[in-house]
Amino acid sequence: MEKLIDLDGQSEKDSSWAYLVSPSIEYNTGDMGPEVYFRPEVDNSVGSIRMHGHRIIFVDIFTQIALILSDASGDTVSQATTGTNQYMFYTKKAGDSSGTWKAQFVSTETYKWQLYYAHYYNANARSSVPMTEDGFYFGDNNRVYQFSVAESYRLNSLPPEVVDMTQLNAQFINPADGKTVDYLKDFNAGDQVHFSDIIIDISYDATEDATTFYFTEDTYEENIGWKFAGNLLDQYSAGDVLNLTFDVLNVGNYQGITFESLDYFEAAYAHNNGAAYPNIQDYQ
Repeated sequence: MEKLIDLDGQSEKDSSWAYLVSPSIEYNTGDMGPEVYFRPEVDNSVGSIRMHGHRIIFVDIFTQIALILSDASGDTVSQATTGTNQYMFYTKKAGDSSGTWKAQFVSTETYKWQLYYAHYYNANARSSVPMTEDGFYFGDNNRVYQFSVAESYRLNSLPPEVVDMTQLNAQFINPADGKTVDYLKDFNAGDQVHFSDIIIDISYDATEDATTFYFTEDTYEENIGWKFAGNLLDQYSAGDVLNLTFDVLNVGNYQGITFESLDYFEAAYAHNNGAAYPNIQDYQ
C-alpha cells in the first residue's frame, strides 16, 4: 500500500530551492503501509536533489529506510538504503524527464519516521548546495548531523554515573528546545558513558550471526534493539542487566559546534555500510 504524504503546510519554495517535510509517520499501522511518497514538480532548472529520513529516537541506531527517486517517466534514477543519520544525494541528468517526480520512503517495520526532500535550482554539483538546512548539517560520506540554534544545552556540571536506555536517549535531546541533536547533554568527547539496563527480550539471527538485545525507551514507549556479533544466548537472557561502557567521540565540527557520538554507535553505522557487527566484548 502506497500513501501520498499530506504535507500539512510543511513546505517551502523560493528561487533557490523547494523543501518538503512530512509530519511524523508511523509505518505499517492502521491505514499506513510500508511506502509513502512526495510528488515534487521537477523542471529543467533543478540541478540537485537530497532525501533523508530521521527517527526521533536517537539511540535506535540499527533502523534503516529505503529511499527511491523516480523521474516523470517512472524511471528510477537513484535509490539507497540509509540509516537515520544518512542522506541520499542525486545530481539531475540531462536525460531525466521533467514533470511530476516521485520520492519514495519505504520501511517494512513499525517505526515512526519524519521524511525530508529538497531540490535545488541551478545547482549541478554537491558543492553548489547548502551544507545546512532546517537544523541539519550535511557532512562527508552522506552523513547527516542534527543541531539546534538554542545555545544552552549542557545543564549539569557533573554527568550521571550510569544511564539506562531512556536516559541515554535524553542525552541527545537539547533541553532548551526539545530537539534531537548530535551531541550529548552532559558528556564531552573523551568522556566515558556507563550504560546499565534490563534486557526485556533477546534473540539470535543465524543468517546475520548477530544477537539483538531489546531495551525499553520510556519517553517514546518503544523497544530499542541493539545488535552484537555472534550467538550470545548462552551468556545472556531476558531479565538480565546488561552493563556496557562507551567512549564519547568527536565525529565532526561546524561553526563552533562539536558533533559527538559513541564508539558503539559508530560501529553500528559502519555495519550499516557493510562492516561486521560490533563485538560486545569491546564495550565491557
